[in-house]
Amino acid sequence: MGRSTRSLFLGILFLLPGVLLWCGCSGSSGVAADVRHSGSAVALVDTTDPRAMKHFIDGITFELGQDPAKAILEFQDALRYSRDPAIYFALSRNYSFIGKHALGIEAGREAVRLAPGNLEYRKSLADVYFTAFQLDSAAQQYEEIIRQDSSDASAWYSLGRIYETRKPLKALGIYEQILTRFGPDWNVLLQVGELYNKQGQYDKAAAALLQMKEIDPSNQPLQRRLAQTYVQAVQYEEALKIYASLRELDPANLEYLADVGGIYLLMKDYPKAAGYFDPILKRDTVAIEVKLRIGQLYYDQVEKDSSLVPLTRSIFERIRVSYPKDWRPYWFLGALAAMSHDDSASAKNFSRMTELAGWNPDGWVGLALSYFGKNNFSEAARVLESGQKQVPNDFRLNYFLGVAYNRLGQANEAARSLEAALKINPKDFEAVAELAMVYDALKRYEESDSLYEIAIVMDHSQRHLALNNFAYSLSERGEQLDRANRMVDTALQAQPENDSYLDTKGWVCFKLGNYQEAEKYILKAIAKSKEKGDPSATVYEHLGDIYYKMNDRQRALENWKAALKIAPDNATLQEKVSRGSL
Repeated sequence: MGRSTRSLFLGILFLLPGVLLWCGCSGSSGVAADVRHSGSAVALVDTTDPRAMKHFIDGITFELGQDPAKAILEFQDALRYSRDPAIYFALSRNYSFIGKHALGIEAGREAVRLAPGNLEYRKSLADVYFTAFQLDSAAQQYEEIIRQDSSDASAWYSLGRIYETRKPLKALGIYEQILTRFGPDWNVLLQVGELYNKQGQYDKAAAALLQMKEIDPSNQPLQRRLAQTYVQAVQYEEALKIYASLRELDPANLEYLADVGGIYLLMKDYPKAAGYFDPILKRDTVAIEVKLRIGQLYYDQVEKDSSLVPLTRSIFERIRVSYPKDWRPYWFLGALAAMSHDDSASAKNFSRMTELAGWNPDGWVGLALSYFGKNNFSEAARVLESGQKQVPNDFRLNYFLGVAYNRLGQANEAARSLEAALKINPKDFEAVAELAMVYDALKRYEESDSLYEIAIVMDHSQRHLALNNFAYSLSERGEQLDRANRMVDTALQAQPENDSYLDTKGWVCFKLGNYQEAEKYILKAIAKSKEKGDPSATVYEHLGDIYYKMNDRQRALENWKAALKIAPDNATLQEKVSRGSL
């Protein structure tokens, strides 16, 4: 391109100053025009071909007119005459505008390859990677920018943001470097505080918020947040100092008053806590949400100190009197009654909640569990059926309904409800284990075994239950007895005194022909079950079968009769006693 053409091009660019932000430094040979705009060095396309320059200028014009599709066509034509990195840079950006990120990445990588020292090209490529959710690749570009120019604060910050959700510890390290290199920054400190908070490092989160307070000492929401973080860090005195200052600034603020009461509650200084809470609870003009929050603070503390149950109950009873049509106090009162094993009070409050808020599954579940506590499974099923009609897609309603049906011996109905629960949450251990037992009872062994296999590999604290149940199922069928023996041994390692597991072990031994071992475990199962209450008919029947195989028919008959007293309608036991044999 001749001198007059370049002068014309520069004139066009000065008429369109926004273009300067979109051009980058050329890495090709020759003289590149170095122009500064808004404090950053920007270069123009370096080409001697006027055709490339014309298409490039036309592309920029279309881009300014928000027509990226036509801009792309012009940049593609420009590349026919010159492989300048600035053209690839512009092409990459416009591909990204129309959502063709793969092509944008391809063009951006070519721009970086041709001009590896141009940091604007790298930033643009990083942006395209980020938009395409290729975060590792975006991070690599920012890391390279920082390697070439460690003073680029925006690159540091962008890198930190990329790592926040995926590599929070690495993000923290980057943000700490930003603070060290560039000094305190509100946004960076905010991110540091949030990340430390999520990591449970509340003392460090508080330190970040304290620096933010130094930047903006009059910010009351920030001071309250700092005080709350001190509470999480168990630095109660520091929190109280901040609240004292806040209350001087705004003495009528009830939230500050409630926060201070909550701190004294955590400190177990109950008289002082009440002194702050009572004025709020007594005011008729205070919104129910504020009063419920106070009750919630007490409720949360009940697990640590059961002596607070009466006081907590009285708070929610006061709220219930003032707001009889609000369902929330009924939920808390029902839950508190359940904690105290007062099933009647629990049922009364949860029942009222279902009347006021039938859309909320918590009420139906709470009411059903109060009947579970009384072993009233038919009433529990009735409640859950009603709840399930109003909230059909709630996991708990379907799960507990399946459990209730199973306890009632309605295996087909139990299977349907549990199958519905697992469609909602296929990874719930309890639902998988329960449905496995139901399929087992229905002799749908292929399906039950499949679920047992899933349950025993789940990382769950009750995994030993699935191991025991699967082992018992296999022993009943006389299949994989060696494996069943290993599984029940693992279950007994978790709960060596569990009478059901001891019975399973004895029965597996029986099936393996180890009758003396079988007798030892079944006798221990009976002894342990007597400590809890009356043993089941099954363990006495098992013991009778063992004695029969040991040729001790008298003791066999004694145990079968003992089992028949517990389960007089059991036809199999009736036949054994009548025949005097297996």
